[in-house]
Amino acid sequence: MNEKELSESIEEIVKEFFNRAGSEAEIKKISLEESDGREVLMLNLKTKEANIFIGKQGLVLSDIQLLLRKIIKKKTDKDFFLNLDIDDYKKYKEDYIREMAQSAADEAVSQKEKKELPLAAAFDRRLVYLELSKRNDIKVESVGEGEERRIIITPLA
Repeated sequence: MNEKELSESIEEIVKEFFNRAGSEAEIKKISLEESDGREVLMLNLKTKEANIFIGKQGLVLSDIQLLLRKIIKKKTDKDFFLNLDIDDYKKYKEDYIREMAQSAADEAVSQKEKKELPLAAAFDRRLVYLELSKRNDIKVESVGEGEERRIIITPLA
């Protein structure tokens, strides 16, 4: 199966999935990319019922992503990581987390005191680390366990 056939097959699978869920989904972007030595299927959809398919804090979206990955693997015999986004939810969330991290770091430096970010999700913490890794005026560390995990930003001066 060449890349075009694979892409068409995936589009069919995704549209059927959402039709069976009682909604239409328009595929805005579908691409196969390489990241950390793995193939990643980037899939961005638009649907009228986005809030239902995203759920509180993106939990439903994560579940749909896992389910769709398994369905696609079974029907195409291709195993890759699926990054599913609906109505650019993940993009906006990532932008928000980056802005929040920079703002907290700026406050920590200007007020010369530690700032705490209560981010339990590992992906969110990783985003903060990546965003703030360019700065040399702060130290960033994770503390706590499980749901109590959070990030501490400490000014260095």
